[in-house]
Amino acid sequence: MHYMVKFLAIPVLLGTTFFMHGCEQKKTAQQPEAETSADDRIMKELASEPVKSFAKTAQDPDDIRALRDYDQRFTAVSDEMEDELMQMKESGSLSPEFAAERKRDNIQSALSMLKELDLKTEQGRYIQGLMYQYWNQQQQLQLAEAQVTNKDENAVSSAHVKGLGQFIHAQEQLDHWQAQYPELAQLNTQAASDVATSAP
Repeated sequence: MHYMVKFLAIPVLLGTTFFMHGCEQKKTAQQPEAETSADDRIMKELASEPVKSFAKTAQDPDDIRALRDYDQRFTAVSDEMEDELMQMKESGSLSPEFAAERKRDNIQSALSMLKELDLKTEQGRYIQGLMYQYWNQQQQLQLAEAQVTNKDENAVSSAHVKGLGQFIHAQEQLDHWQAQYPELAQLNTQAASDVATSAP
């Protein structure tokens, strides 16, 4: 779960950026009850299912490698986007419109990369489906937000964690699956090395 966790928060970060301008113009006092309710909803969304059992197959290692490769490629794309947005925010040149555009690009990259995976195993397709469902939900959420003029900060923040529990479950399932093949442990080492190499 190590290098996937970082970009799990990207939709939340970008969603916050999207309505940041409006929130700076109008701040309202939040009721403790409302905050508690929002926190409860978020924790409920973050709850993940137990890892499921699947029979081992000869194609397991190939599918695990394919999913880890997707992890690494998409993490690199997300890191680059996040760095770009943070730099623009610090320089004061980041607009809600540009943030939304980059968010669309990021989500579409995830969906395209996942769709391109040619996985052979039931477990691999199960994980692929959970990840695809999460990013598809984020895409539909962004389309819905584009139709709303006045956005509520709490509502948007809560909405952007929708489906995260399933996504976390997918990563936990992948970690559990890979752990059954000690010879694939180097994939984690390679991922950590790639992240360190790409860091500024």
